[in-house]
Amino acid sequence: MRIQTYIFPLLAVLLGLQLQGQESPADLGVAAIGLVVSDIDASERFYNDILGMQPAGSFSLDEQWSEDAGAANDKSFSVKMFKLNNSKTATVLKLAYFDKVKRRPKQYGINEYAGVNYITLNYNDLKPVADRLEKAGIKKLGWVKRDTYQLFFVRDPDGVFIELVGPPD
Repeated sequence: MRIQTYIFPLLAVLLGLQLQGQESPADLGVAAIGLVVSDIDASERFYNDILGMQPAGSFSLDEQWSEDAGAANDKSFSVKMFKLNNSKTATVLKLAYFDKVKRRPKQYGINEYAGVNYITLNYNDLKPVADRLEKAGIKKLGWVKRDTYQLFFVRDPDGVFIELVGPPD
């Protein structure tokens, strides 16, 4: 009985200290990455079904919000969000889609244009995603194998390069 009297308050204090030490979203750095996609259905299948990202919510923004934000030429749009893992601090990939959008020119390498040209995703095991890519007919653009890691690039439905990194086989 006496031990319980001391243990429960001690556990409460330790839990409180642990929660105070957690980082805020601002401390974590990049909270989300936004990609504008030309076909939300194809992009959703790619990121969810093939790359294994999990849905993390969605929202739509109207013309007024777009005008206030100054980032989408006063056009309304919607966003579907995905995470590679369900961690509270995992980076969110936001797929934004409009009624109509021009596709970017095809790139043959990440060196061709300035700006965001590729996204890196880290996996604990690359085999399941590599199997899903192969089944979907999506070819690896190259494959680097080293003692401590392996990686390969693929393209998403809009041609954005996606770097997939994991431990060696």
